Amino acid sequence: MFPVFNSLAGALANDRIAWYLGLITYWLVWGLAFPLIIIGRKGIKALIRPQKPTKKPIVPMSIILVGALAARFLVPGMEYEKQSVWILLLLLSTAFGNGFFEELLWRGVYFALFPNRIFYGMIWPTIWFAIWHYVPGSILHENLTGLIGLMAGSGLMGSVLIYMTRKTNTLWWSIIAHVVGGIIMVS
Repeated sequence: MFPVFNSLAGALANDRIAWYLGLITYWLVWGLAFPLIIIGRKGIKALIRPQKPTKKPIVPMSIILVGALAARFLVPGMEYEKQSVWILLLLLSTAFGNGFFEELLWRGVYFALFPNRIFYGMIWPTIWFAIWHYVPGSILHENLTGLIGLMAGSGLMGSVLIYMTRKTNTLWWSIIAHVVGGIIMVS
C-alpha cells in the first residue's frame, strides 16, 4: 500500500484527497476482499454479529476512548486540519471505514485463523497494525513526532481491541470502539 499512497500523493495536488483515495483502496482490497477470501462471508457474518451490552467491553472500551482523547489533545502533531466542511466529512467517514474494515482485517481475520494462539492471533496483528499506520501517516504527518505517536497509539489501541475481541468473542464492540475513537481523533 505504500506505493499506492505515494503514487496518489505524487499525482494529486491535494494530499488529503490522495490519503482518502489510498484508504478507499486499502479498505476494498485488504479490509473487504482479503477477509472474504480468507474467512468467507459466513465467517465475517459470525464475527460482526451484534451483541447486547454486557460488562465485558466496558473497561477496554473506556481505555480506547480515554486514549483517543489523550492522543488528540496531548500529543503534538496528532491534530488534523479541517480546511473545509468537505474535508471534515472525509475525515469523519474515515472513522467509519477504518472502524469496520480495519477491525475485520486486523482483529477478525487473525482471530478467526488463530483463535487459540496468542502470538499469531494477538501479538503479530497488533505489531503489523502499528507498522501499517506508517503508510497513511507518512502522507499527512510532516513531523516525526506525529508519525511515531500515530504508530505507537495504533499499537496500543490494537492490543486493547484484540483483547476486547477475544473477551467478547465478536468484533462488534471493537468496531464500535474503533469508530468512536476515530471520530474523537479527527474531530
